[in-house]
Amino acid sequence: MKILAIIPARGGSKEIPRKNLFPVNGKPLLYYTVSACLNSTLVNRTIVSTDDSEIANVAKNLNAEVVKRPKKLSGDSTSVEPVLKHVLNFLKDKENYVPDVIILPQNTSPLRTSQHIDEALSLLIKKNFDSVLSGYPYHIFVWNKINQSTIKPHSYDPQNRLNRQDTFEQILENGAIYATKTSAFKKSNCRISGKIGFYEMPTELSHNIDTLDDLKKAEKILQEQNQPQNLFSVKGKNIILTGASGLLGSYFARILLERGANMALIDHNPSVSESLKNEFSSTGQNICVYRCDLSKPKEINSTFKKIVKDFSTLDVLINNAAFVSAKSFGIKDFKNFETHPFELWKKSFEVNVDAPFLLCQNVLGIMKKQKSGSIINISSNYGLLGPDFDTYKDEKLWTPPGYAVTKSAILNLTRYIANLYGKDGIRCNTLSPSGVATDKLTNRFKKRYASRNAFKRMAKVSDYAGPMIFLCSDASGYMTGANLIIDGGWTAK
Repeated sequence: MKILAIIPARGGSKEIPRKNLFPVNGKPLLYYTVSACLNSTLVNRTIVSTDDSEIANVAKNLNAEVVKRPKKLSGDSTSVEPVLKHVLNFLKDKENYVPDVIILPQNTSPLRTSQHIDEALSLLIKKNFDSVLSGYPYHIFVWNKINQSTIKPHSYDPQNRLNRQDTFEQILENGAIYATKTSAFKKSNCRISGKIGFYEMPTELSHNIDTLDDLKKAEKILQEQNQPQNLFSVKGKNIILTGASGLLGSYFARILLERGANMALIDHNPSVSESLKNEFSSTGQNICVYRCDLSKPKEINSTFKKIVKDFSTLDVLINNAAFVSAKSFGIKDFKNFETHPFELWKKSFEVNVDAPFLLCQNVLGIMKKQKSGSIINISSNYGLLGPDFDTYKDEKLWTPPGYAVTKSAILNLTRYIANLYGKDGIRCNTLSPSGVATDKLTNRFKKRYASRNAFKRMAKVSDYAGPMIFLCSDASGYMTGANLIIDGGWTAK
């Protein structure tokens, strides 16, 4: 059965200017209705009818289709039926597409969910109604206002006033859902006609947005609905991760995939990422792996173009990749700052600063259109304090100067973006971890390193699971420009 959702969303609105894009709990009002339709198991297509280019762009970025509405159907007095008819005629002429059922989920009902839509449509189909509308029952005494000081009863006789429980149950439309068979609509030119069914919604979810006060009430309910287990969800989010085959990167990829995220995994040697993709191949998640040398701007830009083709929206960018190795330069005396090669210094900046800069430039244009997004830049405790060189005494490893300097630079890149793009609903934060214990490290080094922090042990990769999920999820929705330091108390001393 072909079921088409048509969402009218014109640009003009008097009571609340630009109402359809007005932010409600951090997302444009349009988001809630489009998401409910797209997440429905019964709706096949979701179309936004609008006369406004900005609304059209937001709708497209939310994965809805758009039909441009003529100005004559965009006035304050225009009813919704001509708008529905315009969309149906457009689809018939362009595609010879005729749906079996039309659903009109009005954009002013952000508390209506995909479950409500599915239940209302199921009622229409199973009971063979021509139309179904949503609302809630009420037992109240209604009066009509005649003029400024005169009223008369509408629904009862005051001389024979009944007790509330004895009154005839009435139904109040809430405007959240109107569903009708296309044949019934064409015959009646009305959103509801013929044999009409009633889908009951909870009164507390039946808020219709007409005023700013309505918006505030709906926003409060949405905030209350965000229980902790949902706040930390990353399921369905599209996440870009660089350095995805490294120690921390592969762990971040795994914990996010295990929680239902879709992922674009970038690495210069993506073998580990390919293994993860194969491991999660049966889950239905969108997992794409990209080989990319992050020291080369052309490769970064071409890789990003591929990502845009593979993912309809981009929710999170994690700039995790870092260059620290001196092996590829054949340096023997790598602890000597005075002879440290400029090429190695430059390489650190190319991968650790330039690449995040370019990726942020690319992703911000998309997130700005979406009016949402999270950027997570990975720094280090060495970006906050100078290295303790005694820790490296007699060891075969070292921390090159470019690493500490670039990890410090990334902190201000975060602050810059946070201040510039906060107004667009985009947040940008830094995660600063400390060293992770591995089998490649000597016990002597581990002991020295651990002596610097409060827990007297080096970190495990699992110590960073919670912070990463927090920054990727809506739980960090009011956090931007911050540096989340997870170093076991290293910088507390």
